[in-house]
Amino acid sequence: MIFSGAALASPQPITEELFRANRTLGGRVVAYPEGTPEMRVYRITLPVGAKIPLHIHPSPVMVVVEQGRLSNVRIVDGAEVTDIVEAGDGFLEGNPEEPHYVVNKGSEPAVSLVTFASVEGMPNMVRVE
Repeated sequence: MIFSGAALASPQPITEELFRANRTLGGRVVAYPEGTPEMRVYRITLPVGAKIPLHIHPSPVMVVVEQGRLSNVRIVDGAEVTDIVEAGDGFLEGNPEEPHYVVNKGSEPAVSLVTFASVEGMPNMVRVE
């Protein structure tokens, strides 16, 4: 027998959806790249004042902020549009027409789980000069 009565009576798992989106902060739909699929998950910590420079993502990226807060700054028609993302919230990126940068303007480190729905050999981000 694979499961005993005690194993079947054990507590059930708790499932919590952390984030769901079908559009970027700018309202654009992401594009899935062609190739051999490869999922990637990172935990990224941005110290206070740290900045990830202006870039785009060639594949969909989901970010869930675990601790602190992030400023996601998109360039729209030459102007900066800022969204503040607090702990417990998330956002979706992955449209080449939406360059952005991320900065921690808060008072504590910002910790995020970042998942890339990419393909083998594709970079996670491409810097925009």
